[in-house]
Order: sequence, then C-alpha cells, then structure tokens
Amino acid sequence: MEKRESAVSPVVGVMLMLAVTIMIAAIVSATAGNFSGTEKKAPSAILDVTIYAAKDYGGYYVPTMTIKHVSGNVLQTKDLQIVTYFTVPGSGNISRGSLMGVKTVDVKNSSGTTQYGVMFISDETRGSPETWFGNATATFKPGDLLVTPAQYCENEDTDATNTKLHNNPAMEQLFPNVKFIKSVASDADEFVQGGVVTVKIIHTPSGQVIFDKDVVIS
Repeated sequence: MEKRESAVSPVVGVMLMLAVTIMIAAIVSATAGNFSGTEKKAPSAILDVTIYAAKDYGGYYVPTMTIKHVSGNVLQTKDLQIVTYFTVPGSGNISRGSLMGVKTVDVKNSSGTTQYGVMFISDETRGSPETWFGNATATFKPGDLLVTPAQYCENEDTDATNTKLHNNPAMEQLFPNVKFIKSVASDADEFVQGGVVTVKIIHTPSGQVIFDKDVVIS
C-alpha cells in the first residue's frame, strides 16, 4: 500500500510558525520588562497651593504664592517643575510661568538688596541657599511650606494708588508679563482676588503630574 506523506509538510510548516511566534512573543515580553524596570516612578504627595493678591506682612501688602506639603513622600525640589497658567483680566492674554532648577531674584529691603530663591522652604533651622527650590539639598517634607520672599519686600516698588501694596520680584518670575502693581493710576488691575490660576507641579524624572488644580486668588 502506498504511504501518504502529503500532509507532513503543512504540519511542519504550522509547527515552525508556532515556534517563531512564541520566540517573538518572548523577545517582546523581555524587552517590555526591561523598559518597565527602568521607568521612573513618581512620588506620591498631597500638596496645597495658596495664591494671594495682597498678603498682609505687618502693615504692608505683597502678592505671593505658597505651597504646603500636607502629607506623602519627601520630594526633591531639584526634580520638580512648577507651571502656572493665568488669563490676564481685560486683555485675555495668557501668562505661562515655569520654575525649574534654582532661580533667584534681588529684593530691596531694610538691609539693602539681597538675593533670594524665587521660592524657598520656610524653615529657619535650615540654611540658605540650601532651602532654595531647585537646590540639590532642598528636600520638601510633610509640614514644609514653600514661599516667595514676600516678607522681605518692604522696600520694593509701591502701587501708584496704594503705597501699602508692594511689588514681589519672585511673582514676576512665576507669572511673566503680569502687572502686580500699578506704575500709573490709569493702569488696570491685573492680579486681583477672585482670579483663577491653573497650577501644575510635575515630577520631571518620570514626567508625571503630581499636582494639577485651579487655584482661586485670595
């Protein structure tokens, strides 16, 4: 009786295809595993942002922003980026600010002109500039408060219609192209109570947003 071998080739072909498919799947799985192993994970933290049009500092008023670390992981400020979006009343122009790394401003005060970080951790037990936002040693821990140097702006430029309202150079860095005080009486108010600022805080190594909120100006 004549042997039938015509079905052998299709069977071998199917087995080879299965083997190749399994090998490709294994390679893809291993590659994906390597990528996931090296991916940076964002820290988890609960933060609270407050923005003031004119905060009282014992008889004079200054625009400022504060960020409180409520709870969660300790954050390395060198790994963070603060982004602000603000629509200027009247003009409709959008101010987009970004703070990443160490940036400083010169502030006029009773001691003359002193350099401060745009934002820094308000903790007198830690030195300066080690507390400046973006410094490699500036760790942001639960209970800490990031502030602008508003309390040192008693000799900064004053508003044309209210000499008790002083300028804050740090806010000009966080909110470019926004007028915080009037240079002349006819200027329109641009940074006032009730305005809304979108604030995002990004963990740059992972690219993940750890804070994203619309903050109403107090």
